[in-house]
Amino acid sequence: MDYLVPGFLGFLTGAVIYGLTYQQVFPKISAVANFGAAIMPELWNINAALTIIFFALFSLLLFYLIDRNHMQRKDKLAKH
Repeated sequence: MDYLVPGFLGFLTGAVIYGLTYQQVFPKISAVANFGAAIMPELWNINAALTIIFFALFSLLLFYLIDRNHMQRKDKLAKH
């Protein structure tokens, strides 16, 4: 319970800073990061199917490594 007060104060501080700097910061970020209605394969100039295959294989590899290194949550493993 003691960790709620600093967390809440940090949340409020971040919200106030965001609200006060939004008008100055957002247009600059938006100008740099505005690609319109683009998708990743268009941005990277590759085939959409290759993008899907890459992310599917990367996800499978990641899940395999998590399972292999026993990086699951300990409280979920204790129930079995």
